Amino acid sequence: MDYRLLFYFVSIFFFLLLFTIIIYYKKKIAYLTRCNKSLLKANKNYLDMLGFVSHELKGIMGSVIMCVYSVRDGFLGMMNFHQRKALDAAVRNLERLEDTVKNYLDLSRIEKGELKARKRKINIKDITMQAKDTFSKQISEKEMVFKDNVPKDLNIFADKDQLKTVYDNLLSNAIKYGKKGGRIILNFEKLEEFLQFSVYNDGEVISQAKRDNLFKKFYRLSTEEYKKISGTGLGLFITKKIVENHGGRIWVEPKEKGNEFIFKIKKGGE
Repeated sequence: MDYRLLFYFVSIFFFLLLFTIIIYYKKKIAYLTRCNKSLLKANKNYLDMLGFVSHELKGIMGSVIMCVYSVRDGFLGMMNFHQRKALDAAVRNLERLEDTVKNYLDLSRIEKGELKARKRKINIKDITMQAKDTFSKQISEKEMVFKDNVPKDLNIFADKDQLKTVYDNLLSNAIKYGKKGGRIILNFEKLEEFLQFSVYNDGEVISQAKRDNLFKKFYRLSTEEYKKISGTGLGLFITKKIVENHGGRIWVEPKEKGNEFIFKIKKGGE
């Protein structure tokens, strides 16, 4: 047997096999690249549409809610009990829809990398008081005790609108998942490199398994009691992204009678 000839044919076979494999994978890579470009374009179009629709709806919703407020509160004439009750229900649903639109607008900004923190010197007490005013009716309806331990003279360097969103989301959750007649407590602590804030509410203690998923996109607590509570599952995801925008992090700690959501942001300029 001529081993040189055999070696020659085997070498040619493996060369052709290797060449075929290279060509095959090059075609696969080219195909996957085209698919990826197509998916990126489709995703960009989706995010652009989501942002545009959410932005347009936000303005419309604000106008509609103000009109309904005017009718419900008697500015356009007296209302009887049944009419006012019906408009109260309409207002609650409109406010829920407004929150949903705002969450999707924030989501589109996050996904497109446009949720930038425009930091300046702000008074954090102004933000916590605005958040309380926003939800004063819901707090009253659930007969909850609200305590704000954030100092009045605390000035920090942060994005005011984004910090307002953080407190709105955390306070909204504290009311929704807090027990009737329970407490909501806002606390503050100054650390070496960070400023730490927290929102506590009395309620059912969240298990470790659920705590691990709380800040994921579209995640919602799945117990029978919590399933009745409306929401998009975006509030805590957006809150987490905003806190990270400020060089910090957020987590939840179980307490004896409830849960405490804690977030810290980097000091700077205060």
